[in-house]
Amino acid sequence: MMGKEYNQELTPERVMRILKKKGTHVDLEEAKTILNFINKIAHIAVNQYLRGDFN
Repeated sequence: MMGKEYNQELTPERVMRILKKKGTHVDLEEAKTILNFINKIAHIAVNQYLRGDFN
């Protein structure tokens, strides 16, 4: 999306909708757990990139 600002916060409800579209049904607590995991992985990836630890 070049030229457009795209800012949709990833919420547990949005995670549920995204997964449902792909045929995976999760409840709110599962979506919160998935979102927590995604945030941890993103944090690790950014830290590795900034340190230059990407092989």
